[in-house]
Amino acid sequence: MSKPKTPRLAVQLTIITFARLLLNTGLRMVYPFAPALARGLGVRLAAVYQLIVIRNFSGFFSPVFGPLSERYGRRAVMVGAIISFSLGTAVVAVWPAYWPLGVTLIAISVTKVAYDPAMQAYIGDIVPYQQRGKAIAVTEMSWSGGLLLGAPAIGFIIARWGWQAPFAWLAGLGLLAALALWRVIPHSAGGDGQPTNLRETLGVIRQRPVIWAAGVYIMLAMASNESLFIVYGDWMEVSFGLSLTRLGLTTGIVGGAEVIGELFAGWAVDRFGKRPIIITSGLVNVLVYALLPVTAVSLTSALITLFILFLTFEITIVGGVPLLTEIVPRARGVVMSVVMASFALGRTLGTLVGPFMAQSFGTTGNGLTSAGMMLIAVLVMARWVREDGA
Repeated sequence: MSKPKTPRLAVQLTIITFARLLLNTGLRMVYPFAPALARGLGVRLAAVYQLIVIRNFSGFFSPVFGPLSERYGRRAVMVGAIISFSLGTAVVAVWPAYWPLGVTLIAISVTKVAYDPAMQAYIGDIVPYQQRGKAIAVTEMSWSGGLLLGAPAIGFIIARWGWQAPFAWLAGLGLLAALALWRVIPHSAGGDGQPTNLRETLGVIRQRPVIWAAGVYIMLAMASNESLFIVYGDWMEVSFGLSLTRLGLTTGIVGGAEVIGELFAGWAVDRFGKRPIIITSGLVNVLVYALLPVTAVSLTSALITLFILFLTFEITIVGGVPLLTEIVPRARGVVMSVVMASFALGRTLGTLVGPFMAQSFGTTGNGLTSAGMMLIAVLVMARWVREDGA
């Protein structure tokens, strides 16, 4: 009997990206719609921010999940993560209250830090480094899709059926995505027997300082963006009086900037080199953050500034992912789990710093703080983060 034919890479990437789109929509919807969630729950906006902080802390479990794909295979971890995502989002859909929302947000965060390292390691396994930027960029379009496609849809669903309704949609679509993943990802997809428990994982991290440098780079870059985006929904509602539908549409503009950034990164980093593109776009991003207080004075100018800001930020982050898959090739799952933990740490730092800076210093405080963090991140990348053997 002949073995079943493995679906083409394009088909696999499509399903992988769709599943990740659901995760990212669930993760990112709380930012523009935090005020709507607070009103639906009858709590202060700060209470929703607190749930986001708690959720982000759960991302530190990533190093625990990273070795699982080395031991049990990429497919098992990816499918298991999406099924868990569906169960988690169903909690608040069935029980629409404050703490169930917290459980759902934590479930989304944990399943993302399980899914992403396995997914990125799988792409690192099957796609040559010279073409990996394009493949990673395809999957990263799910990040921008969480705003470009997800935010308008979420705004419409909330306005029509209530704040908890989007979670029911995500739960159902997640089960369909899990089934599709099981069908298209080869059963044999897995690591090469490298670190398969937490002790061995920590040993690899201690022996390779480049992993620490990569973690610092990601942490600071994410903190710079998160400290602004955490207050985005409130800022846009208060400053420009946007309705839920208009807020979803304007957030889609940010998603559009991210799509262009992801496509550009996928094309440019393979052609011109990962590090030059990352460093250049990162420095431009620093400048835009610093100028935010003087450029975002009307809705039009704010959207133009945010478009450029998220465009350059996305190039910096997406361009960095294929590079990070190659800093320790024999332990990709471990490296990407550390990267995901650093994402979580950066988000947590940003969610703590952002509201404080907004309340104390306004947009000026957010812009300058973000610029400083991104500048340090770029310097760390330039000095210490390189491909294995470079």
